[in-house]
Amino acid sequence: MTNTTANKVMNKVMNKLQIMLLLLISTILLIPNANAALYVTIVQGLGGLPEYDDKFADQAQKIYDASITLADASHVTSMAGDDATRSALLIHFQNLAESMNEDDRAAIYLVGHGSYDGEQYKFNISGPDITDADLAEILESFPGQNHFLVNTSSTSGAILDGLESDQRVIITATRNGNEKNATEFGNYFAAALASDIADINKNNNVSIQEAFDFAERSVAEFFESSGKLATEHPQIRGEGAASFSLARVEPLATSDENPRINALISRRLELDTEIESLQLRRNEFSNVEYIQNLQALILESAEISEQIDSLREGTQANVQ
Repeated sequence: MTNTTANKVMNKVMNKLQIMLLLLISTILLIPNANAALYVTIVQGLGGLPEYDDKFADQAQKIYDASITLADASHVTSMAGDDATRSALLIHFQNLAESMNEDDRAAIYLVGHGSYDGEQYKFNISGPDITDADLAEILESFPGQNHFLVNTSSTSGAILDGLESDQRVIITATRNGNEKNATEFGNYFAAALASDIADINKNNNVSIQEAFDFAERSVAEFFESSGKLATEHPQIRGEGAASFSLARVEPLATSDENPRINALISRRLELDTEIESLQLRRNEFSNVEYIQNLQALILESAEISEQIDSLREGTQANVQ
């Protein structure tokens, strides 16, 4: 490898490292207990029309599939149709709150239509609707903090004032209750969880912030490309969105036909284990010690990733 090539590789490594460290430092105090459980509830509302029923079902399925990559399947609940009545939901969330502890986190997805009469927001389900007041009581009933709710419905922005808190993250498809058109936001938010398209920092996880940024950008592009006036403006409130993961994307390759690449992959997997172990033992270190140790592991992992990429590029060039 020439000095010029080596310098280019190192510059790429350092740039990646700087980005990862900035993300780390900005969220280090927000990382939840490693033993905390994640509980996910997906509520699919009424579509009203077959096209919306199909659309909401597809979104709910993508969210479910993404959720079980991080949460125990027994902690992921999807409710729709006659199973998603107001009474059934209130009982479910009451039982959930009683089973959670202070370290656990709850994620709630509302996929469907909403309405707002100027005073009260309603999420449309079978029978009496769930209201903004119900949602506030549900979130307040959960022990601890760092909980999450995303509401993909029309008029969903009406819930922001009543639910906004530093102790939770709230996402809505609209900025207020006056944006009443059926939304596109849910399609893109679900898509962000279903692949690595939103994984900007390439850590194999999609965070709330990454999913929101992708969906917000996609909504804007949708209206711009269609030449229509935007009828929805997604909103995010609360703290910790960058450190709350919602999905794990396809893991890195664990083997290769090239022996040299295979050895590097093995070492990178070892480093992943060391990084995970360090994160689990975070409380044993001061913030400075933790960042220094993590920086060393990330730097070595980044260097190995660059070596793997270079070897693969060389192999492809030889084949061509």
